[in-house]
Amino acid sequence: MEKQKQEDLRVRKTKEAIRSTFQTMICEMDYHQITIKELSTRAQINRKTFYLHYSSLDDLLAELQDEIAENFIKRQVSYSSMKDIQDLIRLFFEHASHMPLLHERLMCSGSYQFTWENINKKIMDHRKKTNRGVFGLNEYSENLIFAYYGSNSTLLYRQWVADGKKLSLEELIDIATKLICHGMSSVMKENRSYLSDCNR
Repeated sequence: MEKQKQEDLRVRKTKEAIRSTFQTMICEMDYHQITIKELSTRAQINRKTFYLHYSSLDDLLAELQDEIAENFIKRQVSYSSMKDIQDLIRLFFEHASHMPLLHERLMCSGSYQFTWENINKKIMDHRKKTNRGVFGLNEYSENLIFAYYGSNSTLLYRQWVADGKKLSLEELIDIATKLICHGMSSVMKENRSYLSDCNR
């Protein structure tokens, strides 16, 4: 039993070393520059040990994506009113502004944007499922709405980072809320009849 505990601890420590080293390398270089050979050297393991835990770097990256997505997915959110949308926008930008360098690199660095797109897709697929019908539209119309909301939040945050975060967080949230909400207001049930009258 004691031997089993020691082996489990060793496995856990080895996996932590692999993951920690991988995350450090992501912050230092583009994905195509990361090799299993260098990761193993930095983590002070041999390549065979790496393959005992992961079949490839892609598997390691997929595990990281799932963990980040889960942090967002576990939060219960609603899209049923404009107040909900405003609260969601604030939640996203406040969370994003305090995320570790690793997460910012995954979201904002050109070579890792595909990774964040996968994370975003997992989050929005879950939210589509749990909030289906909230806009009172057909499935395909709602798919467009969720795509609009999910992609624009990320796009605005990336631009803020690219500009060196010159605006304050509150200024960012204010502009993002205006931009996103004016678009979202056109599809909210509470506003649809009013907008329909205006377009006659």
